[in-house]
Amino acid sequence: MNSEGTSGAQAVYSERLWPSIGLWFFVLIMTVSLGIAYGRAYGTDVGVIVGAIASGAGIFALLKNTPTIRIDELNFQVGRARMPLRFIGQVQILDEEQSRRARSTDAHKDAFFQLRGGVKQTLIVEITDQSDPHPYWQISTRNPKLIVEKLAEVKNNI
Repeated sequence: MNSEGTSGAQAVYSERLWPSIGLWFFVLIMTVSLGIAYGRAYGTDVGVIVGAIASGAGIFALLKNTPTIRIDELNFQVGRARMPLRFIGQVQILDEEQSRRARSTDAHKDAFFQLRGGVKQTLIVEITDQSDPHPYWQISTRNPKLIVEKLAEVKNNI
């Protein structure tokens, strides 16, 4: 069965990697500051409009760029990357220190990374497809044990 480019019908796991509170706060502070600067230079009405538009755009950008981890009966998907389950090899849970080393000094130059600041644990997911340029994916997750369980469960059913 070829599942390239096709999502399965039944998601067995889904997780949104929401930005940290700090990032939301940073975007809000920056966009409000922009509104204040324009308000000071061009008047309060312009400042309020610029601040509102910038805040809306910042919030939209954060929401649009929030990746999803999804496991269905055909694929493992992280953000825009999708891998048929038959090409998923060993999955390793990394603690905070191991995660830091794996994404910096120990990182493979061709690895695929989907990392989210504020999420301390990551997974290393081995990719067994010889034609894929990525030997593994390193992904942030708040539920590493559950992902490992769900991947094992759906792989046993194929």
